Amino acid sequence: MNFGESLKGLMIEKNIDSNKLAGNLGVTRKSVDNWKNNRTEIALSYLVNLCHYFNCSLSYLIGKTDQNTIPGKFSIENFGTQVRTIMKRKGISTYKLEKETRFAGKYFNVWDKGSDPKLSMLIELANYFDCSLDELVGLE
Repeated sequence: MNFGESLKGLMIEKNIDSNKLAGNLGVTRKSVDNWKNNRTEIALSYLVNLCHYFNCSLSYLIGKTDQNTIPGKFSIENFGTQVRTIMKRKGISTYKLEKETRFAGKYFNVWDKGSDPKLSMLIELANYFDCSLDELVGLE
């Protein structure tokens, strides 16, 4: 299952249409429809809002697991800080990360300034760090 299919399923389960979800998230109906049909990638802040809205984990929301856990509070200052924390815990240097992935130092600068990574980046990093998406974004 992919993110769009999972989002559609949650909307059906909760009997919520695109207009209502868009209004609750502060986005356009077109954005919601694009997410449902996997036409545009969703950013971290909207993923977190959807997790809280549907009371589900990020891994469940994107269809990586069938087991739902209730999300914790989103408690990171910015995504760059969260990635550095995981790198430190896993013993991975910035040099190693840059050599083994496509994530150069420029990404940290962008994340430190408050930019949200897209879903594909989150999945790639979670796979690299061998951690859950929820752990990666600070929802655990």
